[in-house]
Amino acid sequence: MQSRSKVAHAQNPTQKAILSAALELVEQDGTGSLSIRAVAKRLDLAPAGLNRYFPDRKSLEATVAAEGTRRLCAALQRTTKGSVDAEAVRGACRAYLRFARRHPALYAMTMRKYPDVPALLAAREDLRNLFRMLFAPLGDPQSSRTAGLAVWASLHGMVAQERDGLLDDAEVSADSLSAVWTLVAALLQSPAG
Repeated sequence: MQSRSKVAHAQNPTQKAILSAALELVEQDGTGSLSIRAVAKRLDLAPAGLNRYFPDRKSLEATVAAEGTRRLCAALQRTTKGSVDAEAVRGACRAYLRFARRHPALYAMTMRKYPDVPALLAAREDLRNLFRMLFAPLGDPQSSRTAGLAVWASLHGMVAQERDGLLDDAEVSADSLSAVWTLVAALLQSPAG
């Protein structure tokens, strides 16, 4: 009886099981390894068994990107713990870079353009809001949005330059992010408006 239940479960995988298998593939073998066929194989299913949740590769990639973005947000939130001072911003910057380094393929997926999948749109808005919140002390919503975007863009640029081998070890050290710290300090001291 148990083996039938396992077979029935395998024939009707949950979206969570599919996502878990997709994340494992990306983390182990990179973004190029992700496909409906590869995930189905990992779950011991026919590719058509995934169509209920993911009709094509792009929808699967967008869902993986949404989960990666949620995980990135969670890492930043654990670091900041709701604080909005300069040290919280520094902690968030370190957490961002740490996440990108530990999960390079997943991070790369979070920064790609995909079809408008509600979960991905929501996760990206949460990330934007987190960066805005870090600069709430500026008092003006537009200033907070601009400052958050500037820091996010700087961090992403550092990740891309590191990935492409354009920065040396000293430049990518978490303790030597002087350009980002200078930017953060300037943004936090700028007058609202």
